[in-house]
Amino acid sequence: MFSMSRLLVAAVLSLAAISTPFAHAADKEVFPSQPALAGTMLNGKPYKLDTGKGNIILVTFWATWCPTCQAEMPAFRKFYEANKKSGFELVTVSIDDAMSDIDDYAKQAKWLSKANQGFPSLWRNAPDYQDNFGKVFATPTVFLIGRDGKVLESFKGGIKPAQWAHIKAIIQKHPPGTKS
Repeated sequence: MFSMSRLLVAAVLSLAAISTPFAHAADKEVFPSQPALAGTMLNGKPYKLDTGKGNIILVTFWATWCPTCQAEMPAFRKFYEANKKSGFELVTVSIDDAMSDIDDYAKQAKWLSKANQGFPSLWRNAPDYQDNFGKVFATPTVFLIGRDGKVLESFKGGIKPAQWAHIKAIIQKHPPGTKS
């Protein structure tokens, strides 16, 4: 009986060791090889993501009903203002179900100005909106695109101070005109 239980434990440990790499491989995010996003901005102007300009681009998917999104949008704006001259772009995409949700939120939010946002803001459910970022299940979900036009990584949930520092380091490490 003792040797049978040892054999069973060994078999379970062996299966766990073999399956772990496969489990991690299945969890690995797959990013679009060439990120694409286009539509009409909240101010009514057309927008198309241009990854060929050599900028670091942060695309954030958010919602008016998301308390984390609401709380960190001023930080997004502040970071954008501080880094836009270094070849940094910010694009926000609302995943709200109805445009009226965004309209109602814009009336009370201090950071959201539909007329003059300063950076592209789009509604993902607009008839002309298109992207290849796949399903967004968590808000906020942020994609960081390097100067070479490829998605470097993504963040889900609120961006932590260490992640902001990491993004800043990427901007500084790869000045405009270089590929990341």
